[in-house]
Amino acid sequence: MDHRQLSMVADKFQWVFSASLLNACGTDAKFCRRMRTITPFRLGLALTATCASQRVETLADFHRGFNAVCDTTITYKAFYNQLAKARFATFMGTMASRLIGEMTLKVLGFAKGRAFAEFRHIVIQDGSSFAIHDALREVFPGRFKVVKPAAVELHTTMDLLCDAPTTVVLTPDTASEQPFLPEPAALRDSLLLADRGSLDLHYMDRVQEAGGFFLIRAKAGMNPQVVEAWREDGKRLRSLRNKPLKVIHTKLPKRQRVELVVEWQLEAHPLRRRLLISWNRQTKEFCYVLTNLPATRYRLDMIYRAYKWRWQVELLFKEWKSYANLHAFDTENAAIVEGLIWTAIAAAALKRFLAYMTQLLAEVPMSTRKVAMCAVHVLGDIVQALQSGDVPRLYAALEAAVTYLACHAQRAHPKRDRHRGRSQLGLEPLFGSDDVIEFAEAA
Repeated sequence: MDHRQLSMVADKFQWVFSASLLNACGTDAKFCRRMRTITPFRLGLALTATCASQRVETLADFHRGFNAVCDTTITYKAFYNQLAKARFATFMGTMASRLIGEMTLKVLGFAKGRAFAEFRHIVIQDGSSFAIHDALREVFPGRFKVVKPAAVELHTTMDLLCDAPTTVVLTPDTASEQPFLPEPAALRDSLLLADRGSLDLHYMDRVQEAGGFFLIRAKAGMNPQVVEAWREDGKRLRSLRNKPLKVIHTKLPKRQRVELVVEWQLEAHPLRRRLLISWNRQTKEFCYVLTNLPATRYRLDMIYRAYKWRWQVELLFKEWKSYANLHAFDTENAAIVEGLIWTAIAAAALKRFLAYMTQLLAEVPMSTRKVAMCAVHVLGDIVQALQSGDVPRLYAALEAAVTYLACHAQRAHPKRDRHRGRSQLGLEPLFGSDDVIEFAEAA
């Protein structure tokens, strides 16, 4: 283990969980005016630690966790009054943002010269929703008003090379995904993977103008002009050329995938893109994928395998809900609901950082799921060291955490990943023994 890099990780923990900075965040958010027993630092650290280390069903679980971490006997009423403040959600959102922004490492990459190695970021955008207390239907209206009248949506942008979220925006479930797509300028030399709800021709045009690339599942019912058409085996389908897509739709082959060059006429200029079409035998429907990746470097089969990387954001959502207590609490207070959602995301970000800190220091590929399950065995000493400000104790706790997690939370089948998993196209774990740990730049 490189102790110089371990020292850098310890410094990062002290910076993110700095008592002075978190207390200042609480003051700036107008969450508190006077520092008493329940300071913003103590509350944020205790809530995050509790959420990351145990199954939390009620607010009383958080109350007990706070008293255990901070070694206090504060009453439930005094504790609840802090969570019920309107600015509680603002403070916890700020804390979650600090963890997401500061505790992100570049942990995956491609060998030089491989396909996709030229991209600074591979950005995945998607959303996840869940129902909350029905009484909050006016604040957070849901799409399914009869069954679940109140629900929230977490619009999430994830960087595949960091295997971590870069932005999370909380909205009512009725909000559209498109306003939360990354700014085109931020996608320079990057690749965006998104679902069909994000399809916007003008947005894609701006992404290309900014020097970015995209791989987006397209909607059925589109009707661009087909310029060229090839079957997967390379045969040119001349009968499909120079016709609207709806006209040739019934003539598309189902036994092989098809690549089309299609064109839309926008206000200023024509928009030409690659449209890949495959037949889904289960749903009995065609599936469409739209991209501007060059055909000379990115073949049809590579495009389809790369699109499967979107599954990583679904695993992230599952981790939030299964191992970070992202669920509906039985409360009608909107601030508490939103604040605890940010707490769960902060806890998940902390555990992902533990996973990849271990990967880079111990040089073993890590399973974020296993780390999420067994982080309870290492978090206690780390949290106590942060709470007391004991730097040598924090260093020792982190060293013990790396040793434990490297033994008990490695990926079970890294070789299988190269054949059937996320490493099919050469995406491999990075290790940090030779170079200084690289904290990722914001996407």
